[in-house]
Amino acid sequence: MLNDEKVLGFSVNYEMIGIKLRVAEQSDELKAEWLAQLINQVYKVSEGNIWVDDYQRTSKEQLFELIRTNQLLLAIHQHKIIGCVWVEKVNNTTYKFKMLVTDPEYKGKGVGTLLVSYAEEEAIRRGAYKMQLELLVPTEFEHPDKIFLTQWYTRIGYQKVAEHEVDYVHQGISRYLKTGCVAQVFEKQLV
Repeated sequence: MLNDEKVLGFSVNYEMIGIKLRVAEQSDELKAEWLAQLINQVYKVSEGNIWVDDYQRTSKEQLFELIRTNQLLLAIHQHKIIGCVWVEKVNNTTYKFKMLVTDPEYKGKGVGTLLVSYAEEEAIRRGAYKMQLELLVPTEFEHPDKIFLTQWYTRIGYQKVAEHEVDYVHQGISRYLKTGCVAQVFEKQLV
């Protein structure tokens, strides 16, 4: 991993600002239940009007699997996990990131940008040429967070390349939705 990155137009040294980015390790399984609660809480706040009330975005068991398969990347500040992102292989040239979460205490401080940058770097290291993401967008109303994310992803180099019914992307997930949604697929050339 590079210690110096250009983030939002500024050169940032991760270690100088006290944030360590790394692939989750087996020892992180001890924090999986706490991290699942954090992820579920963040999604409940940001997407509570999209999902049925008892929907949980992830579980401790799912995080165990992501840790064991080196798919979970972490941002750590002073020994505390302050964010994470799931990096998944799509095919030999493409990865996608999902479940990008920052601890609300650190929201707006660039942690998400650092995690996306690290996810892209990690995908390149694993042989990818492209990175994708899927954005769940309501069809019945404008969602402020989704508008913000669309603008942010576009600003950092992602372009919308497809739009699908949610069950096409994630079989059976529509039963957990309160409202109609589509899955927008964004993509970025990495190299």
